[in-house]
Amino acid sequence: MLNNLSETIGTIRATCLRITSRHRKAWRDIPPELYEYWSRTARFEFQGIPRDAFFYARASDALLDFFECVRRSNRPCALPSKAADSVWHAWLSYSPASLDAFCERHFGQRIPHVEAVDMTGGMAMPIAMTLVTARTLDGLGLAGPRVPRLFATDRALRMPQGHAWRVRGNWMVLSHMDPYGRPSQHTRVHPATEPDFLLAAGLIAQGDYDRWLRACATSGNSGSAVDGAGPELACEGGSTDSGDSGSSDGGSSCGGGCGGGGCGS
Repeated sequence: MLNNLSETIGTIRATCLRITSRHRKAWRDIPPELYEYWSRTARFEFQGIPRDAFFYARASDALLDFFECVRRSNRPCALPSKAADSVWHAWLSYSPASLDAFCERHFGQRIPHVEAVDMTGGMAMPIAMTLVTARTLDGLGLAGPRVPRLFATDRALRMPQGHAWRVRGNWMVLSHMDPYGRPSQHTRVHPATEPDFLLAAGLIAQGDYDRWLRACATSGNSGSAVDGAGPELACEGGSTDSGDSGSSDGGSSCGGGCGGGGCGS
């Protein structure tokens, strides 16, 4: 009885999410059968992944956010969520033709899925591009440190082996999650999310950066990176896509061992 109640509540939450999503028009064109296919197959690639309706809906909505980042930026992007990547992988396996048609209709282009190792120029700029665009979508300060909804997906869903992005002081920090979806207490500042990097890359304005510095001064933070920033986003098992006709130069990448123009899981 409790299981049935939990499933019913999850289904109601999933329905509410689809109805209130900024992508509700696009949601109508997602194949209804994709959920069943994902719930059957995702666990073979993403061990321990939950298979309930709300998890699928939240992960799918994050994937649509990512596709919107690719559309708006028209530059390589990286997907920072393994949960969202699980839906991408399932759709690619279920019906790549319907995925291409869906992306062309709602995002103006096909969004190829590219492995991180094939991502021309590395992952730093794609991750930064996704971050700034996602903050724009959510109406957040571009220099940070607030975490946009796309980046918050894995932690919110307790995605096994996912990426937990959170705020610590005046920084957005990253830690990896264990097989039970629990984030490690060891965090680091990903270099591509640092305000200095975003400013130097031309992704934020001087005014955005100055507002962040003032916030640091107010809180007593010097504005120096903490927690041992590492050089890479560990992405073991992800995927990416490209924003133009399969070229990894204009695509997107995912954070799971993949890069390109789409994901950074």
